[in-house]
Amino acid sequence: MTKNLNSYFDDFIIDRVNDIAVQIINQNEEVEKLKKDSRDLFKKIMKALPKEEKKLMFTYEENTNQTDSQYFRAIYKQGFIDGLEVVKNIFFNFDY
Repeated sequence: MTKNLNSYFDDFIIDRVNDIAVQIINQNEEVEKLKKDSRDLFKKIMKALPKEEKKLMFTYEENTNQTDSQYFRAIYKQGFIDGLEVVKNIFFNFDY
């Protein structure tokens, strides 16, 4: 049961982080510009690199994306846990 719950929770986090990221990119001109600038820089670097070195850039980009994904999951999960803690404290530790 715990493994299924953890798996569900992990899948939920991935979906929510992706949804939120898309919303932020679509609604924030600064973020959209930064992403475009990053893509343009990546293309320039790729053009400047010799063919045998281009694989290093793809590996770097993949590692960076995986690292960012882990950060976002951890942040979202901690925020969710913190939210549950706040609710618990408000409703179960509050003197009425």
